[in-house]
Amino acid sequence: MALVGNAGTSVSNAFTTMFSDDVKHQYQQLTSKLVGSVRVVRNVVGSTYKFNTLTKGGSIKNKARFEDITAMSDTSKSLSGGGAYTGGTAQNAQITATLANYHSGEYVDSLDELKTNLDLRMSFAEAIGGALARAADQAIIDALDAATPTNIKTTAQGANGLNKAALLEVHEALNALDVPSNDRALIISPAALTDILTDTTLISATDGQLSNQALATGYLPNIFGFSVIVSNLLTADSVVRKCYAIQKQSVGLAVGKDISTRIDYVPQKASHLILGEMSMGAAVVDADGVVEIQVSE
Repeated sequence: MALVGNAGTSVSNAFTTMFSDDVKHQYQQLTSKLVGSVRVVRNVVGSTYKFNTLTKGGSIKNKARFEDITAMSDTSKSLSGGGAYTGGTAQNAQITATLANYHSGEYVDSLDELKTNLDLRMSFAEAIGGALARAADQAIIDALDAATPTNIKTTAQGANGLNKAALLEVHEALNALDVPSNDRALIISPAALTDILTDTTLISATDGQLSNQALATGYLPNIFGFSVIVSNLLTADSVVRKCYAIQKQSVGLAVGKDISTRIDYVPQKASHLILGEMSMGAAVVDADGVVEIQVSE
């Protein structure tokens, strides 16, 4: 009897250890497409996180010696001296991200695991990792949809979809607001990617390395300073799909708990409960760094 008991314990422990390794590996492969393109704050405590913002200030030209500084946050400019103050009033504000809890799991029968545990572990590892990765992406997209971007661009259906002219408009819109040129991302649908790839002013066999790569792989790593991300989670009504151009610091993701996994034996089900969970919330921190691109499909 002791031998049987030890064997059962060994099988259970091996199952737990092997599954934990599988989930770690699978999550790295099926990671979120969007988390790396936004500002991430980890180890958040509480149900909300406040991202602090500060609007544009100004400066004083030719301040007289010993005169008071005009505080850029002073809306009345009551401390104005002889120097002329130009520019905006710097105002602090807070943008709140509300964290939500996410769970993904499955039961594995204790007898099934003795027969086919390898296949079950790998299948559920991939399913749990993929489900939570998509949930992270969806949280970011929901935040983008709920916000009011400073710029909204509309593209027509067909040959005039998300083409070179439309991309240049998006590029110019961000530049006009002095949005940093680094860490920009273009989040588009498969149909919008097709629009880009069929624009011969962008993609042709004779236009260099980028065009050749796009023709060979069917994808674009970047264009006009944007890293290109293709997502099937973008919101659409009957004909219009909401795509986005963002700068990394304009969207915040507050993470209370990164994806973690655990296995517990549930006697009343005679099964192991395989559970993945995370806690996070997203918010648009600066609407100037977001362009909504309405693409007709």
